[in-house]
Amino acid sequence: MAFLFFLHNGLKAQDYQYSQFYALPLYYNPAFAGSNLDSRLTTGYRSQWTGLNGWKGWVSSFDWYLKKASSGIGLFLSRNYLSKLGYNQTSGMLQYAYRAKLGKEVRVSFGIGLGFGQYTWNPNLGVFGDQLARDPVLPQSNDPLASGSIGSALFDMQLGVLFYSKKWWASLSGLHPHSPSYFLFKENILDPRICLSGGYRFELEKPIDYKGQEIPRSITPAILIRAQGPANQLDLGVYYHRPPFVVGAWYRGLPIPTGALKKLNQDAATLLTGIKQNNLTLGYSYDINLSGLTGPLRGSHEITMTYEFNTKYLSLKGSKHPKGLPCPTF
Repeated sequence: MAFLFFLHNGLKAQDYQYSQFYALPLYYNPAFAGSNLDSRLTTGYRSQWTGLNGWKGWVSSFDWYLKKASSGIGLFLSRNYLSKLGYNQTSGMLQYAYRAKLGKEVRVSFGIGLGFGQYTWNPNLGVFGDQLARDPVLPQSNDPLASGSIGSALFDMQLGVLFYSKKWWASLSGLHPHSPSYFLFKENILDPRICLSGGYRFELEKPIDYKGQEIPRSITPAILIRAQGPANQLDLGVYYHRPPFVVGAWYRGLPIPTGALKKLNQDAATLLTGIKQNNLTLGYSYDINLSGLTGPLRGSHEITMTYEFNTKYLSLKGSKHPKGLPCPTF
């Protein structure tokens, strides 16, 4: 089974995806480095297809703002793996973003990231033909492929641009623009990944609490479009924020018929809840599978955490623009 997994004709590696993409900004666009004008530590964990003990992945990032240079520096590491097959993908990237004014209300940020990707496979976890030749199945194989793990590494790159104001944002990024390749039995090419996202925050009427203070509330619809090789994906949703809580719902798929069979590409519906207390933000989401394989696949769990370190760099020099982006943080 493992052997066929890697030698299947036309194998194309796809990047791991997270439902809470807005909580892991550096994973999708280097232009977000330093975007909140505070130092920020972010991490996320995803367990996909829990019914099959499927893919698992995590990503961690740290970024900080350089006030005098109107720039941001970021660093992220990620890993996703399929334990049953002994397959691992690890990547890391150092990112730089420069931001400038476009008029009184709009800002633009240009980002670039340089890093690496590593792909490994441990065939010892697979079952080979000579093990099935006898009953019961032999515990070890004499196939040369089962003697140890194999791996390959590559140089990677990421480019991005971010436009934002007090109430809206628009992000465009490209990963693997040079189509790098790695070798596991055969050459596997990483198609460029294009991500386009955006959203708008609507401020709602502020009720008064029992202390006579206004309670800020907002609703933010957002969208993410991903394209990588033959795979296209749409994330569309909305979240409601009433400090310290947030709830949201998202749809992932393509709501138009595609392919030779003109079928809808339905992936998942995502339910989100989160809380922000002082500098700490926690988010949890659950994916309900819509592909028709709900029984064996079950759902996917995802947890994110962000901690912001207080700094004095609350705005660009001479700017009254608030420090926070309008996009959701969890």
